[in-house]
Amino acid sequence: MPKIYSQEKRQEIREQIMDMGLELIKQYGMRKMSIEQITKKVGIAQGTFYNFFDSKEMLVYGLANAYQERINQKVEEIIQIKGYLDREDLRKLYSGMILKDEDNVYRFLKREDIQTFLTRLPSDCLNKISDAKMQMEKNLRYVNEKKDKYDLDAILNWIQVMNLVVENKDILVETGIEKIVHRMIENMLDEIF
Repeated sequence: MPKIYSQEKRQEIREQIMDMGLELIKQYGMRKMSIEQITKKVGIAQGTFYNFFDSKEMLVYGLANAYQERINQKVEEIIQIKGYLDREDLRKLYSGMILKDEDNVYRFLKREDIQTFLTRLPSDCLNKISDAKMQMEKNLRYVNEKKDKYDLDAILNWIQVMNLVVENKDILVETGIEKIVHRMIENMLDEIF
């Protein structure tokens, strides 16, 4: 008979699954990480995992959503304090996201992981991922002193190129990655300002 958990305990287990899932993705990548590894580390039965996530891909989706919510919250806090976003705000935000943020699950996914992830997600989840363009448009409304005309697709492509650099860091000269990402951030910002 399955255990019945209180709402607080369910939330605690969900957070433990997500934390352990992210740690194992950092170590092994998404495809090599297993639900069995997660459940052993969390101390729950393997079947219990499915009370929280339908699949490993849905766990990654949950990690990505949680991370995006934290970024959106950071942006909203800046806007509440200053009333706008400026070049330095965006520079810090993207530098942190792409180079430093240990909660950004996308930093630790390999190309094969992302392909697997995208092919196994339900279409409604894929639509939410593609909402990045709408979120960027929303954020750009609060950018101070931006160009009258900017190319949103170019901005989004700069972000994707930076993600590709990080995703493929194993084939690049490691000591040059941070420098090249900072240059790409400046190119992206030049498109906005």
